[in-house]
Amino acid sequence: MRKQRKLANKQHPDAYTIARRRQGSVGVSLCVFLFTWILATLLIGELISIFVPKGVLSPSLSSFVSSDVAQYLIALPLAMLVLRRTPAIETRKFTMSLRQFGGFFAVSVPIMYAGSYIGLVASALISGGKAENRIADVVAGGNVWETLLFVVFLAPVVEEWLFRKQIIDRLRVYGEKRAIVFSALAFALFHMNMFQFFYAFGLGLVFGYMYVRTSQLRYSVFLHMIVNFQGSVIAMWISNNMMDSNGDLIKVENLNTQEIADLAPGFMFIGLYAMFMIVMFVFGIVLLARRKRYLEFYDSPLEIRGSAGTKALYGTVGVVGFLVVSILLNLLMLFV
Repeated sequence: MRKQRKLANKQHPDAYTIARRRQGSVGVSLCVFLFTWILATLLIGELISIFVPKGVLSPSLSSFVSSDVAQYLIALPLAMLVLRRTPAIETRKFTMSLRQFGGFFAVSVPIMYAGSYIGLVASALISGGKAENRIADVVAGGNVWETLLFVVFLAPVVEEWLFRKQIIDRLRVYGEKRAIVFSALAFALFHMNMFQFFYAFGLGLVFGYMYVRTSQLRYSVFLHMIVNFQGSVIAMWISNNMMDSNGDLIKVENLNTQEIADLAPGFMFIGLYAMFMIVMFVFGIVLLARRKRYLEFYDSPLEIRGSAGTKALYGTVGVVGFLVVSILLNLLMLFV
């Protein structure tokens, strides 16, 4: 088998060279996106502080606006100029049943919780316990409408369009699994937050598989919205209803009858939500354990198998440069 692969590569040296060049361009485009996003965010933040009167924009809204304008209106168009040099392939579209979608949601639950815990531990170990989750602080400092617009709606649409459609459509021709893993890795690294890295990578694998099997963004976008809604709006609501004004857990024994009555509906919702998530967690674990029965992957027309295929992607200057810079930035953010 190894001799056959080596012979195939010798017979088609141009195909391997083209694959390296095109996949390397994907890495270059991500480098352009990353550098432009950071520089533009800093510039817009400075412009807001100079020209926008204090009090007009809240700190959280100012952060959302500067980051998203830099990302969506400046960095993304520039990155696409490079990314378009790598052709995207057209694939047949398939639908997904509600039952299948529910299965992917269930799988996402243990991935979220396990990934969050790993990220928390890793961040604490690397930073000596000094790192703070900046994104969580920004979301907690904003209001629900800001969170709905920027976190629940805008982010999933743009991120799925870039990391799933644009990247996977250009890489899947060289191997479905490799395309899914790379898109998930890029997605996780772009959060530039070690607290989020592990669950973002796991969820990126789920979103990527959903897209590869359907070639439609609506399913991964909708699941992404649900995940972000749970992690932001619902998490904020539970925190506000479980904590007192000092940020301490409410002690029911210290409340009077009227205060308990006022809190009862909220505690009932929290209890029902917790039970639902526990059921989904267990169901998701079962599905993950039996994943080989459900997952399907197909050979791609220009797939380069084995280590040669991995080198054709991860051995390119563009991808290596992106990985080195983005990993360093993720680590740096733990100390900023």
